[in-house]
Amino acid sequence: MSFLKRFLKRPFTSAELHELSSQHLAKPPLPDSMYEAAASTVGKKGVSLLDHWRKTFSMQLDEIADQKTWQGQRAMLLKIVLVEEDWTDVFRATNEIASVNVWSHLVADNEMFQQFSKETWKGLVLQRYIMALLSSACLMELGIKNYGIDNTKQLEIRLHGEYHVEILNLDLKIGKIIHDMIDEYSDEEAMNVAGMKDDVINPIIADQYKVLALISEQIAHSKIDIEVINSKMAALDAKKREIGEALTSVRSTAA
Repeated sequence: MSFLKRFLKRPFTSAELHELSSQHLAKPPLPDSMYEAAASTVGKKGVSLLDHWRKTFSMQLDEIADQKTWQGQRAMLLKIVLVEEDWTDVFRATNEIASVNVWSHLVADNEMFQQFSKETWKGLVLQRYIMALLSSACLMELGIKNYGIDNTKQLEIRLHGEYHVEILNLDLKIGKIIHDMIDEYSDEEAMNVAGMKDDVINPIIADQYKVLALISEQIAHSKIDIEVINSKMAALDAKKREIGEALTSVRSTAA
């Protein structure tokens, strides 16, 4: 049945998608050590991280099945994969940063994080990372086998991740500079850099996220227009070089 639906490009039902994913739902594809850690991590409601993921992944499958066409289901699957990949990017970008205050703005609006104090956020990012790894891996396998996700589409998803990490690194690098200046130099110098971030850098980051959203849209519904994306990136890169020179000047003055 799945072969015919895949061949004829007919939409799958929720029951069919759950059946196609049943093996992973029963035994999520994690290394043994990570599997044991996820199984033993239990929240306040007594639900393990693995069971929480199973519930979330089941809802994602339902969200895909809700689309009325095979093409719509494929696009929704890709959109969900990109969201999950975004969380893996956030974890990798923040993992080596000791102060939560440097990156708290990345997660502050998320309902999962709003339920807990900042002291627990680093652990929550790790948990969300594990869930994202699982969902992304399982959905990609589902997509490759049943929705025609080919090597080109996988490369597009990788490009999306690389560009997202670049945005995060710019944002967090400046945030860390401000944090370090407060500790090492003067509040006045830190405020000057913070003002520059608000007035100059944040608008560029906002423009970068617009490009990222365009990439996401093209990945889900068609293919990346490399020429358009490259031209937008080049314009933003020129602005970032100017910022880098300005920051170097500020830090030299402060030192």
